[in-house]
Formats: sequence, C-alpha cells, structure tokens
Amino acid sequence: MLKAGVIGCGYWGPNIIRNLDALPGVELIYVADLNTEQLAKQKALYPYIKTTTNYLDIITDRAIDIVLIVTPVNTHYRFAKEALTNGKHVFVEKPLTDSVQTSKELCKLADSMNLTLMVGHTFVYTGAVRKMKEIIDSGELGTIRYITSQRLNLGLYQKDINVLWDLAPHDLSIADYLIGSQITKIKAYGHRDINPQLEDTAFLNLTYSTGEKVYIMNSWLYPEKVRKMAIVGTKGMMIYDDMEPEKKIKVFHKHVDFSKSEISYQYENGKEYFPELILKEALSVELSHFTDCVLNNKEPLSSGNKGLNVVKVLEESDLLLRRNQA
Repeated sequence: MLKAGVIGCGYWGPNIIRNLDALPGVELIYVADLNTEQLAKQKALYPYIKTTTNYLDIITDRAIDIVLIVTPVNTHYRFAKEALTNGKHVFVEKPLTDSVQTSKELCKLADSMNLTLMVGHTFVYTGAVRKMKEIIDSGELGTIRYITSQRLNLGLYQKDINVLWDLAPHDLSIADYLIGSQITKIKAYGHRDINPQLEDTAFLNLTYSTGEKVYIMNSWLYPEKVRKMAIVGTKGMMIYDDMEPEKKIKVFHKHVDFSKSEISYQYENGKEYFPELILKEALSVELSHFTDCVLNNKEPLSSGNKGLNVVKVLEESDLLLRRNQA
C-alpha cells in the first residue's frame, strides 16, 4: 500500500485527490495547501486525511512514499527537489519546472536516488490520443506531413507564466508522443494584449528530425474554448476535437497526389469514420501508471526527461518571443 501526500488543492488539486483516493493500492494520507478553506473542503470530503498549511509536513513524513505536486510552476523545483532528497517518488504537474537547468537537476537527482519522477502530461493518457498513436503507427495515414494544434479559450490568465508555459505543454507532449523524434527547429511568435509583461496569444512552429511540421496556437483571449488537432498524412487525415463528448476522432481517407510530369493534381476521397475509443478518465489512467512505475521500477511514459524536453522548447520559445518584442 503506497502512502500518498498531495501538495496543492486549488484549481486542479481536487481532481488529483479524487482520483488518487479511488486508486487501489494507494492510501491518501496528507494534503497541504496555504488556503485553509480549500483544506477544509477536502477534509469534509475525505475525513480520514490529515491536512496542513506546511508542505514540509508531507515531505519529511517518513510514512509517505509518493508526493504529488499540484502548485504554481515557480514552486515545482523547490518542492520536487526536497521531496526527492527525502526519498519520495514524485509526480509533478506540467510543466516540470520553469527552466531547463532546474529540470535537468531534478532528472539527475531522481536517477541518482533510483526514484520515479513523472510529469502530469495528462493528454497522453487519454483514449483519443492513444488511438491517434495507434492509427499513425499502423500506417493508415501514410507519412505524416504536418500537425496543427489549437488550444484556445477566454482565460484563465496566469500571474507568473505566459500562455505557452500554461497551455503548450499539452500540445508539445501530444506531438512528442505521436511523432517520437527530436525537434530540430523552433519558431515562436506572440503578442501581449492584456498584461504588457506576458504573452496571452502565441504561435509555435516546430520542425522534427523526421521531417514532420507541427503548428501550435495557444491563446487566453479567444471567444470560444477550442481544443482541436489535425493530423495530415500522405494517405489520409485525422481530426481530434477534445470538445466532442464521445466522437473525438474522425479519420478521413482522403489525400492529394501531384504529377510533376503532367503538372496535375489527383484528389482521393475515400471513406470517413469515427474510431471507437476507450473513454476512461485520463487522470485515473495517468495516476495508475505512476503508481505502477513506482512499484515496478519502470520509466513513466511522461518521465522527467520527457518533461525536460518540453521545458527546453518553452525556454527557447521565450527567448524568441523576447527577441521579437524588442
């Protein structure tokens, strides 16, 4: 029985707590937060847990095996480092930290102590994204030419990070999972419409070593909530709309061929279909995977090193955004 402590029960923390408490083989012991009202709500739901306003109570408790960190990104490094140093396996919500240097340090520390470090890239644990991976790997779409991803809505504005640090980890982790190769070129554009210090709309253009292009748009300033990806291949195409309740993926057997000798285009329009998905809460799958990795000493699908790769892109994007603002 793994004994767990959760640091942070604000916006996303209660979802972590709910799913963690329901996992077999896990005993939720402790929840920490600076907000006593939030702690009282969790205590009312789970009267058997201990609550505290001091996160160190969790980290230094020898009975705790796993620590889950669901706090602002500027605290991730400190909390995770202290937890690892005290021999705890660590789950950190995305992004891993706010810099490449600190992310590397956490990865090295976890490796040196033989501890599991996992990042909350929740979307790679969804039935829809896993089905997309299955379809791409089967060759049904042919060679992937490019992927577009839109993650847009009105808010929630963050105080300490721009829109890319808030939303792009989802798109980057999905693209990394689907493509599986290294990013060789990054272009970033953005603008600051509300807060003059932080981009609230941004665009990322990525090139991968295997030739694929990925185009990402993130915004906190958009009239509708959009969570949509398009995957375009040489033999077919696919749309992933996370706002759809059930039919999240649509596959199109359509493509265009070009004849250089005749300077002509041939259009192929085949069948369209909605693949069947396993609709299980991704957070439950993700946390179950985390505990399985802890118990069996396995590398997580969204390991610390995967989180580091995302932070590398975000940090490079920040440099490009600042250069464009100058």
